[in-house]
Amino acid sequence: MDLMAAPDKRKFQVRCDAGSPGRFEVGTDTLSVRVGQRMRAEKEEEMWDSVHILCKEQPDGSLTVEVLVCHPDWEEPQKVAAIHSRPQDGDTAAPGLKCDLELTRPGGLHRASGAQ
Repeated sequence: MDLMAAPDKRKFQVRCDAGSPGRFEVGTDTLSVRVGQRMRAEKEEEMWDSVHILCKEQPDGSLTVEVLVCHPDWEEPQKVAAIHSRPQDGDTAAPGLKCDLELTRPGGLHRASGAQ
């Protein structure tokens, strides 16, 4: 059984390859993924969820994938991208995906080397 096949009407899919611990694939109607990484907070090491991916159907039937970036110095996660699709609009000549790249912090997001 192919969980990624489009005819099953699932709205999103995720494929994760975690190296030696294994792989994960699933199709679903909603999805939330958090990617954590080890960091140092003062003298302690901890895992920090630095990227959130949120997938959901909108009230108008369109599908949205939002990508948020998090930093311990920020009060709120910052949305950096929203990808939209309207799979129900099969007769349109419009592109299948619309991508909105956003820099929501004052001055925009900066290089990974800075916490600005």
